[in-house]
Amino acid sequence: MIRSLRLSATLLSRSKLAYSTSSTSATTLTFFTRQGCKLCSDAKDVLDNSLQKSSSLLSPNFRLDLRIIDIDEPANQEWFDKYCYDVPVLHVEASDQKLKKFMHYLNEDELIQVFKTSASEQDRDNLVSR
Repeated sequence: MIRSLRLSATLLSRSKLAYSTSSTSATTLTFFTRQGCKLCSDAKDVLDNSLQKSSSLLSPNFRLDLRIIDIDEPANQEWFDKYCYDVPVLHVEASDQKLKKFMHYLNEDELIQVFKTSASEQDRDNLVSR
């Protein structure tokens, strides 16, 4: 199963998961997980907390796409083969930045810093495109 959500900093401050249909460029988070994985549930909690805490620090125009991929689903065999022994894994993809990977454990402060950097990049890209 792959679940995709588009989040904005404004909406995150009001609810844990919210949708936005804005067309601005977005930072993409892909969280690879599996059922019954304690490290995965702990990492998901850290990710949720990081998103909540960073929402008040970021521009209201900051856009984030969150994809959650259960690597045990048959349709996700490619990711199972790659991350079978490494979940949880978080990919952070932002425009003009190299893919960042976090494996096994997530650090709240580090994630917040990554979100701030991505937000700055988005703000710069949005100014250039106007």
